[in-house]
Amino acid sequence: MALFGDAADGTDRSLERGVLAFGLVTGVLGVVLAVNDFASAPELDFHAYYFTGKAILEGEPFVGWAITDISFLTEKAYVYTPVTAPLFVPFALFPEWQIPYVLNMLLLFGVFFAIGRLCLQLLDDYGMTLDRVDRVLIMAFCLFSGHTVLGVYRGNVDPAILLVLAVGLLAIERGRGARGGALWGGAALFKLFPAFLGVYLLYRRAYRAIAAAVVVGVGFTLLGVAIFGIDAHVDFVEFILHERSREGAFRGGLDPTLQWITLRRPFSQVLALSGNQLFLLTTALVAPVVYLVYREADSELDRIVAFFATMVAMLITIIPSTLNYVVYLYFPLVPLLYLVEDRRTKLLFVAGMVLVNVPLYPHHVATILEALPLSPGIADALADAVRAVLRWASIPLYGFLLILAGCVSYARTPAPAAAAASPTPEPGAEPGVDD
Repeated sequence: MALFGDAADGTDRSLERGVLAFGLVTGVLGVVLAVNDFASAPELDFHAYYFTGKAILEGEPFVGWAITDISFLTEKAYVYTPVTAPLFVPFALFPEWQIPYVLNMLLLFGVFFAIGRLCLQLLDDYGMTLDRVDRVLIMAFCLFSGHTVLGVYRGNVDPAILLVLAVGLLAIERGRGARGGALWGGAALFKLFPAFLGVYLLYRRAYRAIAAAVVVGVGFTLLGVAIFGIDAHVDFVEFILHERSREGAFRGGLDPTLQWITLRRPFSQVLALSGNQLFLLTTALVAPVVYLVYREADSELDRIVAFFATMVAMLITIIPSTLNYVVYLYFPLVPLLYLVEDRRTKLLFVAGMVLVNVPLYPHHVATILEALPLSPGIADALADAVRAVLRWASIPLYGFLLILAGCVSYARTPAPAAAAASPTPEPGAEPGVDD
């Protein structure tokens, strides 16, 4: 069966297949970037987890930069709530980090496999007929695209957090609000930004989910206080406010070589504001855009898009996202490529997905230009031009903005009756959330 062209039912699948195939090509770029990054800065997110586990076993402090005192790390810190740290103790049972690192890589491939299966399950739930080539492309994209490669290489928890958020979303939308809220509350113990998904839960009037999220979040935080003491939590809060917020990096304009994906970048070039002030500004600007998507949400698929718009908006405003965070787009963006019928909306999603899969910053472009048969003058001129453009917005940021525009386009486009339908709920599930 041809990779590009019509599906067996006559539907044109060239856009969906093309962008997924492009993602697979970027897997090679991911390998190159991983090798280059490790050669220049051989510190991984996994190292922070490994040495955090070591610190617990040895009874040493581990919050924030404390792990740099017992390791070779200088740029990695433990940035999650203290109660999460014991989960990494099994890694520390190994005398060296290499073996648990390989085990963690295998675990992450399993997580990405589960994300791919969840994408296919959502499409099946909506009665989407997929050719074998589409199913293979979806799974291959989730397992081997550029950001998957980088995520597995760095060994961070983001893929697992995405899986938890995705499972929680479907639980909330299909009448299992308490289960979904508990999952989101657990995710917020690692990454604080899921706590802001409370906005979506309030919009959904998902009160059971909210209650469950609060119980899990507060309950486990209190458990952490009981285990590690109040001082560790004071250190954590101070680290998040003064170090992790990175507010000082925005004064005078964010350095274009910093691999962050944030709407604060362009405003930092013209406004003498701190990172936290820019957070307030950009959030205020994006909030009405998300509201437009909320206002038009009627069906389950509409609400999934509303959730997605909330997630995209958070990733470019509330936190300065790194390339690690691009994986949060996999679900529900990959299924939406197939479920969305409006061509304009689909083109916005496809274009955005292409750009977020091009994680090139000025120093990467300069390296590429140096390898080309160009005169030094031309190479320098091109590098300067690229730097001037990317000073205002990184390539992935343009992609995020196009994807957000796609969510608005979806909300503003009348849906055909077939697309507006909701899938059959699971046995035993109640319709709605807290109806």
